[in-house]
Amino acid sequence: MTDGSLATQGDHHSRTVYLIRHAQPTFWGSVLTSLRYDVPPGPPLSAEGRSQAAMATSFLAGNPPTVIYTSPLDRALQTAQIITAQLGVPMAIDERLAEHRRDETNDQVAARLAAFWYERVTTMPGCIALVSHGSPIRAMLGMLGDVLTTDPKRYRFDHGNIVPPAGIWRARCISADGQPCQWELALIFRTFVADPEPAKAGR
Repeated sequence: MTDGSLATQGDHHSRTVYLIRHAQPTFWGSVLTSLRYDVPPGPPLSAEGRSQAAMATSFLAGNPPTVIYTSPLDRALQTAQIITAQLGVPMAIDERLAEHRRDETNDQVAARLAAFWYERVTTMPGCIALVSHGSPIRAMLGMLGDVLTTDPKRYRFDHGNIVPPAGIWRARCISADGQPCQWELALIFRTFVADPEPAKAGR
């Protein structure tokens, strides 16, 4: 893992990965509190966020993951807990899925995500889910393929994120052994509409 790419790593068994952004936290639409959004615990889910997480869970029920890995920040952890409680699947916290911290470079974030992917995703054929944040999900999608093609506004939501609160990107790969894994990427669930104005991704 030296080039930061996730597209050709691993043994290329068939697998599906859901990249889920946490649902809406409490500070949305109001003045930010003293809680930093980029370090634990961060803000918890709002009532609307819990409803969004439940809707995402219902969507996943048709093809549930076998395990969920989650960021340790409260808004992600609580989203994952709602999903695991309803689907009856195990959950594990992994700090490498945490929000992009203020003191981290893009390369540092990409490195920890690539390490997570190599350790957790390439060794687990089947269907798994990751609950994370806008910036890390954007980084993972960027390493898997090009989703911002001719219509970038199609994938620009709150704060410039590529995925809305409780939104789900699906990364799916079916490839023969020894062949590069070409990931098929699709935004398969969302509760927010696209944001017409550009903004900085994160949160």
